[in-house]
Amino acid sequence: MYNLWRFILKHHFVILFILLEVISILLLARSQNFHRNRVVNTTNDAVGQVYEWSSEVGNYFRLNKTNQDLAEENAWLRQQLAMTTDTTRSFFDIEGRDTIYEYIPAQVVNNSIGQANNYIIINKGRADGIERDMGVISSDGIVGVVADVSRHYASILSLLHSHSVVGVRFKNNQELGSLKWGNNNYRYGIVEDIPAHVVLQEGDTVLTSSYSFIFPEDLMVGTVEESRPISSGALNTAKIRFATDFATLRYVYVIHNLHKPELDSLKANFQ
Repeated sequence: MYNLWRFILKHHFVILFILLEVISILLLARSQNFHRNRVVNTTNDAVGQVYEWSSEVGNYFRLNKTNQDLAEENAWLRQQLAMTTDTTRSFFDIEGRDTIYEYIPAQVVNNSIGQANNYIIINKGRADGIERDMGVISSDGIVGVVADVSRHYASILSLLHSHSVVGVRFKNNQELGSLKWGNNNYRYGIVEDIPAHVVLQEGDTVLTSSYSFIFPEDLMVGTVEESRPISSGALNTAKIRFATDFATLRYVYVIHNLHKPELDSLKANFQ
């Protein structure tokens, strides 16, 4: 403690100067939108780089599990491709297919699951074509929506967030609902606004609905754990188990809807 006090006395002018500089930058950032955005983007890039270094160390020790997951995903993709394509050919004509989605692979460099509002940081940003409000999925199911973007990194508003709402439907009966988190367990979510006459069974599949400009329809969301009738109203809720295990999330895909600007412009005409 004595040595610390001597150090402060010896360098108090330098410490005071640095402290005043930090305060000045913070005040400037809060007073002007341009400066605030520059500070936020610079901070996001710096923090993202630190997270990426830390993630690379951890990923080195998970290579066996990662390779296994990628092999299983590749096998599933080849199976899907074989349903509509002659896979005996050496060249697959996928450029001519009528698709409106592009998928940008990214690596998770930071992820929280224990907060009331959880975020994910990935190692792709504006330079890689990432924009706000793009959907994010894993090989297992949906993950969240892009909330903020810097040049080389992006933050994702996870499904494990109090403001996260996703339109979903039940595969067996095609009924629609709204998915929210609603609790502190990262494995489970709540589907609300379910008509009272709908009968759900444990294990029923929950998918993304077609009424979304962010996610393609029929993406895996989770499975029903239990149905919860509400006696005081006409709408019920259901507890579902997320298909994505957020605790082990390492790699994701960011979805670029090529027709989203056109759809947004049409939607704006009715607002």
